[in-house]
Amino acid sequence: MYKFRLSQLLKYDNIAIQCHDHPDGDAISSAFGVYSYLKEQGKDPVIVYSGFGRIRKPNILKMIEWFNIPVEYIKPSEKHLHPELLICVDCQYGQGNVAKIEADAVAVIDHHLQVIEENEFDLGVILPQLGSCATLVWDLLCKEDFDFSRNVDVTTALYYGLLTDTNEFSEINHPLDKDMRDLLELSIDRSIVKKLRLCNLTLEELEIAGVAMLRNLSNNENRYALFKSEFCDPNILGFISDIAMQVDTIELCVVYNIRVDGAKLSVRSCSREVMASEFAEYITKGVGSGGGHREKAGGWIQKAEIDELGMTIEEYMRTKLSDYFKSYDLINSANHTIDPAGMKRYRKKPIPKGFVVSSDVFPEATPIVIRTLEGDSNIRSSPEIYLMVGTEGEVYPIKKEKFLSYYRNCDETVNDEYEYEPAVKNEITGEIKKLKKLLKFCISVGEAPVYATPLTRNTKVFTSWNPDGYMHGEAGDFLVLKCEDINDVYIVQDYIFYKTYEEAE
Repeated sequence: MYKFRLSQLLKYDNIAIQCHDHPDGDAISSAFGVYSYLKEQGKDPVIVYSGFGRIRKPNILKMIEWFNIPVEYIKPSEKHLHPELLICVDCQYGQGNVAKIEADAVAVIDHHLQVIEENEFDLGVILPQLGSCATLVWDLLCKEDFDFSRNVDVTTALYYGLLTDTNEFSEINHPLDKDMRDLLELSIDRSIVKKLRLCNLTLEELEIAGVAMLRNLSNNENRYALFKSEFCDPNILGFISDIAMQVDTIELCVVYNIRVDGAKLSVRSCSREVMASEFAEYITKGVGSGGGHREKAGGWIQKAEIDELGMTIEEYMRTKLSDYFKSYDLINSANHTIDPAGMKRYRKKPIPKGFVVSSDVFPEATPIVIRTLEGDSNIRSSPEIYLMVGTEGEVYPIKKEKFLSYYRNCDETVNDEYEYEPAVKNEITGEIKKLKKLLKFCISVGEAPVYATPLTRNTKVFTSWNPDGYMHGEAGDFLVLKCEDINDVYIVQDYIFYKTYEEAE
């Protein structure tokens, strides 16, 4: 968990909050959230942006007007501002899309891949795994006990920031994004969100979409299409993607545009063998960040990382898309031909794990969502269903009968410094409960051994319990078969496997 708190900014008096040039809804809402906190604490900050042009997007102009956000434009040639503290939100100090403003101290609050050194800013936090900077600001405000019920404009603005930066929530991946969406939507001004959604497109952007759809690279064999768009709002990329997916020969669609410091991309898939979220992670791995849902996803590619590869962004996109379909093996657990004879046998290490009976979290028969970094899954609470918490904070359900066979209670505790605290959500009320304070602890005593071997290639496995989706692993992760049922096939990430399994005699 990160240690930065907004209260650390209060030692400064002359404060400026800076958005990137041509700020979008995420940048404006994030700046507004930080601004509102500082105003409540008796400070008098200003919100600024620069670049070679003022804001023209109708939804951003309306957002500023309706929420009464005091945003000032500074011409690049007239940067007379020299604050004691400059807070960069949704951007990083000194980057290509951020006009450089001299300041005595710099703070950075951002969700893009970190491209500046730690010594280039004095305070802040960068979490590229989040779908929006608004999510990070919301989390920071929660840690300061900010009263969202008394600040409906801030609540609605942050919600809208997440909505716009994740293409109508289709690219949400991290549980903090989901928590923020679920909790804030109970108290937002829905009429304003609806109005902002309906003034999101200019005639110029409609033309951009039309031109992009005329310029595409398609592949009939693998049924994909690649579209390059001119610079535009991220939502326009999703708009183009959704139209392209209505073509009968396209099952995977990628739309991207190039910016000063990288490329924003939108991914759509209706193929059983290609989940949009997995493809977004594949194409951005090592050069940015990506994620989303099975059918809709998105990501960001850092130009500096592509430059190091000696390629243009266009060359990189074409190459990765072409290589993808040759990059993985596919295994169907129901009819695979894997011979376990050459695989080693392993068993679970007696490592303490947390657990709680699901009906002790919410009343029996409550429909609940198990929320972890690996994604959401749905069950109904029951005294017969236990919730297990693994070494990395992952949550998964297990039947009581199986739990009693393979585990016993213990007095040992677990290191619970997880990146995201395990939680479950009541689907009816929207209430989210953290599991940390409810956990008891157990260790494995008799779980059936497994066959396992390291993967040598990227691999997708259609498991016996989820034939419509797949688990995917990379070279070095482990392919696992249950000894008692070799059609029970799944993948365990390498670092989790080494932590939790040991070779059996």
